[in-house]
Amino acid sequence: MQNRLFIGFVFIIYAILVFRVFNLAVNNHREYNKLAKNNATKKIPLVPIRGVILDRNGTPLAINELRFDIAVKPHLKGEELNSTLNDIASLLDENYTKIYRDYKKFSLPYVHHPISVVNYLKEETIYRIAPVLSLNSNIVVLSSYLRKYPLKEKIANVIGYVSKANVNDLKRNPITEYTKISGKRGIEKYYDRVLQGELGYKKAVVNARNKILHIIETKPSVSHKLVLSIDSKLQSKIYDYLMKTHKKAAVVVMRTNGEVVALVSTPSYDNNMFVKGISVDNWNRLLHNLYKPLLNKPISGLYPPGSTVKPAEGLIAASSGKWNPWTKVFCPGYIKIGNRKFRDWKLGGHGYVDMIKAIKKSVDVYYYKIGLKLGINYLAYHLKRMGFGEKTGIDLPHEKSGIVPDKLWKMRRYHKPWFIGETLNAVIGQGYFLATPIQVAVDTALIATAKLPKPFIVKKIDENVTKPFLSDVLSKAEKKNLWIIRKGMWEVCNSLGGTAARHLHIKKIKIAGKTGTAQVYSIPQEVKKRKREDELAYFRRSHAWLTTYGPYKNPQFVVTVLVEHGGHGGGAGGDVVSMIYNYLVEKGYIK
Repeated sequence: MQNRLFIGFVFIIYAILVFRVFNLAVNNHREYNKLAKNNATKKIPLVPIRGVILDRNGTPLAINELRFDIAVKPHLKGEELNSTLNDIASLLDENYTKIYRDYKKFSLPYVHHPISVVNYLKEETIYRIAPVLSLNSNIVVLSSYLRKYPLKEKIANVIGYVSKANVNDLKRNPITEYTKISGKRGIEKYYDRVLQGELGYKKAVVNARNKILHIIETKPSVSHKLVLSIDSKLQSKIYDYLMKTHKKAAVVVMRTNGEVVALVSTPSYDNNMFVKGISVDNWNRLLHNLYKPLLNKPISGLYPPGSTVKPAEGLIAASSGKWNPWTKVFCPGYIKIGNRKFRDWKLGGHGYVDMIKAIKKSVDVYYYKIGLKLGINYLAYHLKRMGFGEKTGIDLPHEKSGIVPDKLWKMRRYHKPWFIGETLNAVIGQGYFLATPIQVAVDTALIATAKLPKPFIVKKIDENVTKPFLSDVLSKAEKKNLWIIRKGMWEVCNSLGGTAARHLHIKKIKIAGKTGTAQVYSIPQEVKKRKREDELAYFRRSHAWLTTYGPYKNPQFVVTVLVEHGGHGGGAGGDVVSMIYNYLVEKGYIK
C-alpha cells in the first residue's frame, strides 16, 4: 500500500513538471520570445542640427560649424568619476572644477545619455587626443556644432543668440536635454522650439556587450529652416551709416502690411560672444554701457513719442463730432492754465492755424486745445485702438507695451488724481506717455492705409509662408477724415516750412511723415528762451523722431527713425530716411 502511494505521488510530481515544461516551451513561447527581443533592442536618439536662419535673399544669418564634444557617461561616482574627469582635464588643459560642476549639473536621475563636459573642439584637436580618450570606456566623443552669426552686431538685436541650456530650459523643451543649447534672445529665443527641430531614432539589435548587431528601424531627425523678411544688405547699410554718424538710434523699415525689412538698433554687440559662454568682463562691459547695446530699441526701447502722436490725435478729434478741423485756432506761443504757461515749441507762436497747418508746423497749442476739448480719457481710449499702449505682437521676445496714460492709470499707479496740465503734456507725447518705435511705425501704417498691421520678421518656416494680418480698427468717420491727416503729413515732408521738408533728399518718389522732438527733462517756467539742442549736454538733449510712409499716393513702406538725444526730428533723421527710401526705389522694392 505504501509503495502504491509513493509511486502515485512521484507520478503526480512528474506530471506537474511535464505540464510546466510543456507550458513554457509551447504556450508561453511567443510571449517570452517577444520579451527576449525587447531585451536585445536598443532605441538610439538621433539629434537634429539646429535650423539655419537666412535673410529674404538667402544670405546666412545663423549657421552651424562642425565641432566635437567630450562627454562622460552619466551617474558615475567616487574615484571612477574623479579619475575620468582628471584624464580629460589634464589632456585638454581644462579646469577640473568647471568640468566637475558641468557634469554634476546634468547628471540627473532621468538623464541616461553621455553628458558633455568640454564643448566645441575642432577636428584637429579630436584627431590628436582620440587615441588616449579611447582607453577610458567612460569617455565618449560626440559630433557637435558651433552656432555662428556672420553679420555679428549688425543684426544681433533681431537674431539674438544661443548659449548653454540651463535646468529651466530642459523643463521647457525636452529636446534641449540632447542639444544642450537654447535660444536666449531675438529670433533664436522666440522660435527656439522650431529651431531645435525634432528628434529621430534608430532601433537596433544589440548583444550582451551593447554592440549593435543590425538596425531594425530608422526615423531621421528633422531640422527646420527660417527665412526672415529682413534684407541683410539694407540692415547692414543702415547700421554702418548710424555708427559712422555716431547716432544711437532705432530704425524700423516695414511694408505697410507689417512685413519688416530692416530693424536696426545702435549701438549693438557681437552675438558670437555668447555661444561658448561670455566672460564676466565682457558681460559687465555690455551691461553697464550707458548707450544700452543689449536693448533691442525698436521693440523694447520706451520713449516719449513727442509729436508723432499728433496725426492720430488729429484723426480722433476730426472724427469726434466735437472738433472742426477747418476752424482756425490762434497760437500765440503758449496757453495759460492757472498761473502756469504751457509753451509751444516756437517762441512767438504760429498765428492762426487749421488742422493741416497744425500737423505741418507741429503746433503744440493747437493740440493743447484738442486735449482740453476732448479730455484725456477719450483720447487715451482711441489712441490704444490705434496701436499705442499695446504690444504690436511682433514675433520677437521682450516687446514692451508702452504707456498711454489716463485718469484710472494714474490712480492705480500713483494713487493720485489727474491734473489738467498732465493732459496737455500727454497730447504732445510727453509726460507719462511712452511708446516704442515699432508702435509708432504701426500707427503710421494705419494712417497710410486705414489698416493696422501686425508686424512680423519670419517670412517662411520651411515652405510655410507667413500671411500678413491686418486689423480694421477705424470707424467710418475716421476713414472719411484720413485724407486731412495725410495732407498734413505730406506738407511736413514736401511743403516750404514743413518740419522735415528741407532735410529730405529722396529721388523719384514723394513721401509723407511727421517729426517729433521728445524732451527728456522739463524746462523751468522762468526760462524765457530755450537753449538750442546742440548747446545742451548730450543726455539732456531731446530724442528725435521722424516717422514716414511712401510713396504718398500709393503707400507701400513705412520708415520710422528714432535718434536718442538727437535734437530735432527732421534734422537728426532726414538723412537716414532719405538713404532708406532711395535704396528701396533703387532695389525695386517700391514700384
